[in-house]
Amino acid sequence: QITRAELLKMALGCRTQLPNPPANYNFSDVPAGTWYTTYVYAAQNLGIVSGYTDGTFQPNRPVTRAEALKIILLSPEGNIPTADPSTSFPDVKSSDWFYKYVNYALSQKIVSGYSNGTFRPNANLTRAEAAKIITLTFGFETPAQPEPQPEPQPNPNPQPNPNPNPSTGTSPQIAGCPIFPADNPWNQDISSLPVHPNSANFINSIGASDHLHPDFGSPMEYGIPFVVVDASTPKVQVNADYADESDFGLAPIPANPPIEGTVNSDGDRHVIVLDKSDCTLYETWSSYFENGVWNVGSAAKFNLLSNALRPDGWTSADAAGLPILPGLVRYDEVQAGQINHAVRFTVSQSQRGYIHPATHFASSSTDSNRPPMGLRLRLKADYDISGYTGASRIVLEALKKYGMIVADNGSDWFISGESNPNWDDENLNQLKAVPGSAFEVVNTGEILK
Repeated sequence: QITRAELLKMALGCRTQLPNPPANYNFSDVPAGTWYTTYVYAAQNLGIVSGYTDGTFQPNRPVTRAEALKIILLSPEGNIPTADPSTSFPDVKSSDWFYKYVNYALSQKIVSGYSNGTFRPNANLTRAEAAKIITLTFGFETPAQPEPQPEPQPNPNPQPNPNPNPSTGTSPQIAGCPIFPADNPWNQDISSLPVHPNSANFINSIGASDHLHPDFGSPMEYGIPFVVVDASTPKVQVNADYADESDFGLAPIPANPPIEGTVNSDGDRHVIVLDKSDCTLYETWSSYFENGVWNVGSAAKFNLLSNALRPDGWTSADAAGLPILPGLVRYDEVQAGQINHAVRFTVSQSQRGYIHPATHFASSSTDSNRPPMGLRLRLKADYDISGYTGASRIVLEALKKYGMIVADNGSDWFISGESNPNWDDENLNQLKAVPGSAFEVVNTGEILK
């Protein structure tokens, strides 16, 4: 991803002269003297950007592909290009504010869109895409390409790579893929973080006298299933209702994948697919396969080798904009004797706000005592777990070290695990004895609105 400020520097830096900002110039979040003040002022002075209605510019916000085209196309001379109505993308309508920029760029072969014919105007721009668009817009010559080398021949006896990203250290792993780098928030040891100043009110809002509940067990209608695939799995079309906040039109979803909640009820109908060939996670919500196409509510893709978040304000297959798989209690890790990540859980009432790594709220309530999406809780260090055994003991140890994260609206204190017929339900029932008062909220960052 590239931020709004970074893109302005890349685009406007191609000009020979830039106007100097006055000493008292600033957006409320662009003070005088920052490295990007000159670029923001120049872009505003040239009519390229105008900021947001609240008086901010949001320099560190990721820039979308549509926003980037406007900035880059207007940067050379400040002229507004004329749209070519003979060119079009199916996801770019004539009523869209960015229509003329996208269509002009398409007609000039500055952009070409994706293999499925879409442009994805609301997707975040990458640095590589920015460099290509700027190069083509300003007419720079590209360096000579090296002579093509013959492609390496496949190893007739390939061996799985136990750690495709050596820097991930002790990341949890599935099928040889790290479930995000070791320094990812999901894998962060929070046992020594300070208690949030509003912890008591958050806990009371969720229910201090209510109890923990494992939302998984041996019946297959409980829990959230997932499937692992490889490069041989064909990609199929996925159409999302929330297309402007979804990541893909094609995904390697195998035939008859496990779908959450379809044994006895509808549930959220999540489909979770991990492609082990490139460690990419695909997740969908409200998933229905009809006439050879997956029709879903929303679709999210995560590079498990990266810490990149979804854009602020975007949902995912989960209300909080978080991935689901990293927060599931899995049978294999319990069998191994240790859970090395935070756990996903739900609350019935939340507030209109989120804390990173969450990127989306799921409520209109302004009650500051309700938990925001992404709120992180841990089991208190002095809560006695010596009487707990088996899987329950392992879960509670993880909740002391890694905690649990508010990921969706649902039943209070329900923690998520994978669907697996091997769960020992009698053992898991021990978790129902843990009261809400045994938890505290830790401070992991500001609440974004």
